[in-house]
Amino acid sequence: MLTRQESIDLLSEYGRGEGWIKHCFAVAEATARVGHILAKRRSVDGSFLWSAALLHDIGRYRTHDPLLHGVEGYKLLSMSGHEKEAFVCASHILFGLNAAEAMQTGLPNRDFIPRTMEEKLVPLVDYLIEYDQPTTLDSRFLSLRKRNSGNMFFLDRLDRAQQRAQIFMSQIEDETGESVEKIVASR
Repeated sequence: MLTRQESIDLLSEYGRGEGWIKHCFAVAEATARVGHILAKRRSVDGSFLWSAALLHDIGRYRTHDPLLHGVEGYKLLSMSGHEKEAFVCASHILFGLNAAEAMQTGLPNRDFIPRTMEEKLVPLVDYLIEYDQPTTLDSRFLSLRKRNSGNMFFLDRLDRAQQRAQIFMSQIEDETGESVEKIVASR
């Protein structure tokens, strides 16, 4: 598993000062805040959570495509031997892809569906950060629909992704008694 500094170094190497790395840091910090609240009630691997959140979009060094950046991040981190973080790059796409969908995007023929708390928190919080600013789930999905209006593969699965995110967010809120959107928005 990557350390915090190794994750920062990787993002710096591949991000080369590009603006999208601000989003990665914003997601990592907000994910850590949500993870901290959850850690009061259950086991959360805060170190992995922060690194996985920081690197979830590392594939943007190659492409800003809403699907393929996750594939590129998966390939990069897998080749470097960081399988857990690589899985998060792939599984944060649309809050998870089944094996058939994964193959269509260039991933191996297996499910890339987040299962652990940490794997689910990354895409949820990613959907609550627009660029580097907090937003609401509804606003972010509206923005994603507008920005990707020509990508039918993506759009056909976006409602499912929103539903998964909403269900998971509700579960966290029921467990913690706190609004995830408010936690993400706090700094």
